[in-house]
Amino acid sequence: MDKIKIGIGTSSIGRFLPYIGQAAGLFEQAGLAVEIVNQLDEEKVVTDIVSGETPIGTPNAPSLIFSLLEDNDLVIVGGVLNRPAFFLAATSSIRTIADLKGKKIGINQPRRMAGMVMLALLRRWGIDGQRDLTLVDGGVNDRTFEALQKSDIVAALLPPEKAFFAEAQGFKIVADSHDLDCHWVPLVTTRRFLAQHGELVKKVAAVYVESIAYYRRERGKACEEISRQLPVMQKHPAVLAKCYDVFAAGFEPSLTASVSSIDAALREVTLQDARAGNLSAQSFVVPMR
Repeated sequence: MDKIKIGIGTSSIGRFLPYIGQAAGLFEQAGLAVEIVNQLDEEKVVTDIVSGETPIGTPNAPSLIFSLLEDNDLVIVGGVLNRPAFFLAATSSIRTIADLKGKKIGINQPRRMAGMVMLALLRRWGIDGQRDLTLVDGGVNDRTFEALQKSDIVAALLPPEKAFFAEAQGFKIVADSHDLDCHWVPLVTTRRFLAQHGELVKKVAAVYVESIAYYRRERGKACEEISRQLPVMQKHPAVLAKCYDVFAAGFEPSLTASVSSIDAALREVTLQDARAGNLSAQSFVVPMR
């Protein structure tokens, strides 16, 4: 069997396809012995892909792009989630987007996906993040959910796992990012590794495709694996069901990376670092199918 390490940067269902594939025996059927490494840090997983420690993995799009600006040889070989799925959870005082004005709103760091998406949504809503409200940085480990629970803020943009827990606790979902064309989770390796192990990368990509099909086809088994990775879900079946549905709809069945969504992510990063304006999606997307 070919041995390969796959890196993920956070304990999110959007990164759990290798766990799903492993539990279903799909990697073994493909002749792959896989070790899944969860670094619990999006930027660390990028560093590990560049160094070859985990030569293939799924960072978020901003972490990938910011790393590309340092002249490494990262390439996208598949699009796992071509659109972001975040939800604005808020206290009862927030009925509409207009009610956000003048309030304290939690935001993840702008270099990270949720933070970047929040800034994009504020612009779409016609809200100036500096003049119209107060943005409270959730820090590297994103404590915006906890800040919402403590009433330190009145709203926060959260991933499905946290957003639906917030909803179960009485917070309201007042908006989401579904209509935002901005790449979220790519499958990534380096040109160097791809050149040396192209067939191995193709096998991994093929198992991702099979894992997406399995996830959609075997709801019960997929939810069992999610609960193993996120034990808290075992006590909250309604939250698990909503999360499952979001990702069943969001996973790209063909693993084709959307060039338009990657270009949109590039435009967002360019607002923070002008060098990203010199990149194009075509320059670092290498389809495996």
